[in-house]
Amino acid sequence: MKNLFLSAGSGPRERWLAAFPDLEQVNRVLEIADISDAEEGPHLVWVDLAALSEPWEAIAKLVEAGHKVVVLSATPGEAEAFSVLARGVRGYCHREAAPKQLQEVAEVIKNGGLWMPPALVQRLITVGQRVDTGKAPASPDYFADLTPREEEVALMVGRGFNNREIAEALSVSERTVKANLTAIFEKLGLRDRVQLALYVNRLPIH
Repeated sequence: MKNLFLSAGSGPRERWLAAFPDLEQVNRVLEIADISDAEEGPHLVWVDLAALSEPWEAIAKLVEAGHKVVVLSATPGEAEAFSVLARGVRGYCHREAAPKQLQEVAEVIKNGGLWMPPALVQRLITVGQRVDTGKAPASPDYFADLTPREEEVALMVGRGFNNREIAEALSVSERTVKANLTAIFEKLGLRDRVQLALYVNRLPIH
């Protein structure tokens, strides 16, 4: 899976090259189609919102073609995050993200996950919650296959708790929490913690 950067800039940014020395920068979606014809895809396509005149049209075409899309934003925020999620984007981060973070994003997505900045995930969860954070809904239909303990863990992830906080609240070990999460992911057909948080709060998952 190649790292392709869709940007109308004159050349790759230094941070991008530091993360992926073998990246390819393209100016148009059609160039990505040509690369896919020459080399088997799908590819990981990083879309630089600030450098494109019609980024949403480009994103729609890339997602439809089966590519894994990451949106690079100059000003990441909740409204834009909701918009990219609804369009099937797999990752969303700042266009000035550090090389190590860009590599982390790529690794997560190549392994089937979703990636967003942790702080933004928490804000999205807060915005999307439909229940009082002090009360958990009793046995929602979409948790039918979970055990009571797994349901508790899932709801706490949905409210933004980390593994340590969940373990302390439920008086179990972090290892137990991780085991619960593994079972939850398998039963709900989810790949990672971000997808679970979105699922719990009934936000779109692609």
